[in-house]
Amino acid sequence: MEKVNINPDWVFSPQPMYIIGTKNENGTPNFCIITWIGFSFDKTPHLMMTIGGSKLTKSNILRDKMFSANMITEDNLWLADYFGNTQGEEAMKNKVSYSYEWGKCLEVPIVEECHWAYECEVSKIIELDGAHLFLAEIKNIQIDKKYETMDLKKIDLTELKPAIYAPYHYFSIGKKLGEMGEWERYIE
Repeated sequence: MEKVNINPDWVFSPQPMYIIGTKNENGTPNFCIITWIGFSFDKTPHLMMTIGGSKLTKSNILRDKMFSANMITEDNLWLADYFGNTQGEEAMKNKVSYSYEWGKCLEVPIVEECHWAYECEVSKIIELDGAHLFLAEIKNIQIDKKYETMDLKKIDLTELKPAIYAPYHYFSIGKKLGEMGEWERYIE
């Protein structure tokens, strides 16, 4: 296979999407979409998230050091699209119907329409050039009761149906290709 070089850019960054929930200074919830998220482990599970520019969500996290990360799935994608295309700094995001409750462990808003949500407490902030990288310990995970019997060591994404973002487009997960350790079946 012949390869060519391209300049580093946002050209290919398919990633899951999350509705990030924070509490405003007046106690109301705030939601925005973030895709720059990854996971890590250091004695406990952590979520890593980068937020660039000026955002109410970022200001709330810098103040309170906590947030929720609500996974976006095929059935709540358009709510997420709304949150991602409106500014919380301008007004409350309430032009569409949704519901929320406060976290069980931390005082962060959890979107009721989301099937999987993390309650996160920030343990480290790294200031970048125009952005902040948040390293947050996952304090609690709330999942839809219908996933209670799912094997959480081998999560089937075709059952969970996360929405995937690749610049300016949304995708769903296709079919399951196989399981770890089956490589001998597929190598010629």
